[in-house]
Amino acid sequence: MKLTEKQETILNIVKEKFAEGCFAEEVLPETEGLTIQSVRATLSSLATKGLLSKDKAKYEGKIKTKFTVKAGE
Repeated sequence: MKLTEKQETILNIVKEKFAEGCFAEEVLPETEGLTIQSVRATLSSLATKGLLSKDKAKYEGKIKTKFTVKAGE
């Protein structure tokens, strides 16, 4: 499966630093020059490709999407 450079970068960050899952707001500080909207869109595109799963969970008092690396990825 072909991934863009941004998808590869964000997928690697999630795999290396967020084994228990993460929210876009947690990934953003690990990136350079990206906006929160860009991080969210990239995480969603990775979920669409089947590389991440997504669920709703509470983050800082709000229900947001939590992304987790799928088993075996």
